[in-house]
Amino acid sequence: MHNKITSITIITALTFSYIKNSSANDQLTDNTPKLTALTHANLMIEPGEMLENATLIIKNNKIIEIIKDNKVPQHAFVIDLSGYTIYPGFIDPFTNYAIDFKYPKIETAPPVYEIKRIGGNAENGAIHSEKEWFNFVYPNNEKALDWVNNGFTSVQSSSLDGIFRGRGVTLSLADKRANDIIYHARANHFMAFDKGSSPQDYPSSLMGSIALIRQTLSDAKWYKENKHKSFAKTQNTLVEFNAALAGLETIENDPLLFDTRNLNNQLRAAKLIKEHKLDASLLGNGKEYARIDELKTFPFELILPLNFPEAPKVGDSDNEREVSLATMRHWERAPGNLKAVSDAEIPFALTQHGIKPERFWPRLRQAIDYGLTEESALAALTTDAAAIAGIDEISGRLKPGFMADLVITKGNIFQDGQIHSVWLQGEETQLINRNISLLNQNIQLQIGALTLDLELDNTSQKSLNGVLSSGEQQLPLSNLNYQDRRLTFSADMTPAGLDGINRFTLWFDQQGVHGRMLDKQGAVTPLAGIATDNLPSEVQATTKQTPNYISTLTSPNVAYGREIGAQAENLHISNATIWTSDKQGVLINSDLIVSRGEIKRIGQNLSTPSGYTFIDATGKHLTAGIVDEHSHIAINGGINEGTDAITSEVRVGDIINPDDIGIYRALSGGVTTAQILHGSANPIGGQAQVIQMKWGESASSLKYQQAKPSIKFALGENVKQSNWGDKFNRRFPQSRMGVKSLFNEAFNEAQAYQGELDNYQDLRGSEKRRRVAPQPNYRLEAIAEVLAQEREVHIHSYVQSEILMFLRLAEAYQFKVGTFTHILEGYKVADEMAAHGASASTFSDWWAYKFEVYDAIPQNTCLMQNKGVLTSINSDDFEMQRRLNQEAAKSIMYCDMSPEDAWNMITINPAIQLGVDEYLGSITEGKQADIVLWDHSPLSVYAQVQATWIEGKRYFDRKTDRETQRKVSVERAALIQKILAEQNSDKSLPPGEVIDEIDEPEWHCDTHYDVWRQARQGGAI
Repeated sequence: MHNKITSITIITALTFSYIKNSSANDQLTDNTPKLTALTHANLMIEPGEMLENATLIIKNNKIIEIIKDNKVPQHAFVIDLSGYTIYPGFIDPFTNYAIDFKYPKIETAPPVYEIKRIGGNAENGAIHSEKEWFNFVYPNNEKALDWVNNGFTSVQSSSLDGIFRGRGVTLSLADKRANDIIYHARANHFMAFDKGSSPQDYPSSLMGSIALIRQTLSDAKWYKENKHKSFAKTQNTLVEFNAALAGLETIENDPLLFDTRNLNNQLRAAKLIKEHKLDASLLGNGKEYARIDELKTFPFELILPLNFPEAPKVGDSDNEREVSLATMRHWERAPGNLKAVSDAEIPFALTQHGIKPERFWPRLRQAIDYGLTEESALAALTTDAAAIAGIDEISGRLKPGFMADLVITKGNIFQDGQIHSVWLQGEETQLINRNISLLNQNIQLQIGALTLDLELDNTSQKSLNGVLSSGEQQLPLSNLNYQDRRLTFSADMTPAGLDGINRFTLWFDQQGVHGRMLDKQGAVTPLAGIATDNLPSEVQATTKQTPNYISTLTSPNVAYGREIGAQAENLHISNATIWTSDKQGVLINSDLIVSRGEIKRIGQNLSTPSGYTFIDATGKHLTAGIVDEHSHIAINGGINEGTDAITSEVRVGDIINPDDIGIYRALSGGVTTAQILHGSANPIGGQAQVIQMKWGESASSLKYQQAKPSIKFALGENVKQSNWGDKFNRRFPQSRMGVKSLFNEAFNEAQAYQGELDNYQDLRGSEKRRRVAPQPNYRLEAIAEVLAQEREVHIHSYVQSEILMFLRLAEAYQFKVGTFTHILEGYKVADEMAAHGASASTFSDWWAYKFEVYDAIPQNTCLMQNKGVLTSINSDDFEMQRRLNQEAAKSIMYCDMSPEDAWNMITINPAIQLGVDEYLGSITEGKQADIVLWDHSPLSVYAQVQATWIEGKRYFDRKTDRETQRKVSVERAALIQKILAEQNSDKSLPPGEVIDEIDEPEWHCDTHYDVWRQARQGGAI
């Protein structure tokens, strides 16, 4: 079926010469003021404000006046736009248009620990904040059409490479030289977590990128405050010139734009920006609906792509098994994401980034079908986009003084209307040729008593064709011509009862169609016409229906996510066997009262308070929640930052992943608390994070704030790269002797750094203003906290010689080692550990899985505990974590440990090691209600967790789990049917995008690879 649209005023040859841009090589420039009047148009002044039948006056490249009564100034060139709508030009705030630049490749074989510094660049190859991209603008008219054809008139651009990417530039898409199209030379600072093409190994992980950003922002502030002090006569320190830091001097007052590839990273970026009190916009990912409540707590705008996913491949039952429920849910809900963001009152703009240009409008219309209002869509293309791009004083509205960047449409652009032309700086680019703009429509002509049907067709956009019909008779047309709203043609009217060839002239104006017929004798007969297509002449509101979602929206939005957050319960658990992990031991036939998340009373035959939930636990066992000293679950983007021997600046707390199904599985095994440790790729690794398994809550809510700060150190094979491969032989240390030397050096540097800080703080204010302050160093700061015993060391260790070395080293620097983790030869040095006060967290019966553990024995726990070493069992493994109760029980079998002591190894003992025993780890009145109900003795291989509470909230319940399994199966089946039905229907849907996301691996101590290079091979972190 032909597209149908009505006519528009023709611009003559003189007008076309006006539209044509001057060549850059022209010798003469025409500076004559150009005054253009676009009359009788509907003016969309801004979202929500329409002015009908008005005139827009353009002088040169700006709007100078809006006239309501269509009185046109003298000497203005008039274009009648009756029935058309003029919008402000659309703005895309996230592109790399016109940036013709690539960083040179460095032909150095990895690993690359340092880059060559040229001029004033940063010492890290992912920092390019000195770049100002207006210096690299090379307009490309052919490429600009990717945006212009969709109504975009300006874009914000930057190189999209690196972490600190430089200062963006906002520019017009006009076909002019760079100097004439730059609207805002210093727009947003562009940033990302992905290090891009940097050949340097650091950072190789998400937490490394976050640490680098945090350090660089602090460095920039320090540089701004201290660079001028270098030349004071009393100053002995020279602050190096650093163009990258200089480029960030004003970032506290400048906006930045953060490229985030997934929802968790979006939230991480928001927290990081808020931490530094900066203003930012965040590039979204299409899944904002899944954590919209958390997103709206941040005062940042979003830039949203229309990257709706392709339909999951579920036609083959074997393939279907590989498709997660989360993937199917996102397929169904992605088109509704914009509505969710709009309903949350989060300002947002739209971008073409990540999709083919021809998919933009079909996708946006699909989003409108899913409930996005047209007003919100227009704001995202104009006012909100202009604000983000820094041009809201000159663009985004139809307003005198604003740039004449316009979009002219016929019909409702948000439904099935068409863009006829785009004006760029007052010059028009026609997308539909007005010389034949009558185009495709049907007209009924009335000539006296005779009714004729005229069907016009110009789908070729090159020629106009037509057919005149009288009933069943078709009358061939000749001499068909259209110019200036005037259509002429000839037809042999004999079959219609008239005589010979008649000539027709039709005029199109605001009153409709009228004209005349001239017969062969020259007699004139007036005629009238009406367009039978009944097209709307202006934007019309439509009623949107809420989509009928089959999928359930949960938190996290994966299988087994929670529909409703866990609620605090007031409980009376009656007649249970209670393992207190306290001096009371095991209590038979006892009761527990929980109120407001706290253990209130322990006793027998207690009365049930009014309003409390009563649980008959006869025959069941109640324990404190299991605590895991060493885990690697619930993180994103790499467990190791192994690109340097010391990476104490990185923080596992920055990369907590609340969506990890491992959290839910841990709850099913009774685990309520775990310390998430950096891996063992280097002697001094990253800062650890204690979490609680609050399934369904945010990453921030998982973090246990009462835990003492801790850090991962490591000894053994991994840190000296013995098992990394032949390429990794240049990083110090490469021997066990070198490991000790590195610790010595790190501790000495940290002491010196802390000394500099202390000395500077002791200076008078006037002296501080003259002296260069010590440069912030988060790496040394964390080590200084260790030396000050403000941060606990949990050190990966196996061999007795290294354990003794580190004990002696710690004593030399006067700090106490917190916990030796793994410590499979701990039994050999238990006396020394006990004397020092170090604790141990080990495996029950792991041995012979690598050379340095050949001397491991399963009696290790008993031997250390008998020597007075506080001992725990840890998992270091997502799967073992679910059966830590059985791992603890093995010590009963191997070395006759008492059941109570065995149970304490996974409750109160690790709680002490993490510094949280005041709050949890035992069933004690006054502690938080982290409790687990079992159907058998918890040390039995037959024991199953019936329910797990954290702070009195039930995060796992076995009966609920069975029902959830059923619901998941039903939901999957329903979604598969919906996918298949839509694939088999005639419904024309825009093709979806292949969403590349790397599946998080099962992280282990020795998992080390560059997640950013992995992402470039396919996927997104």
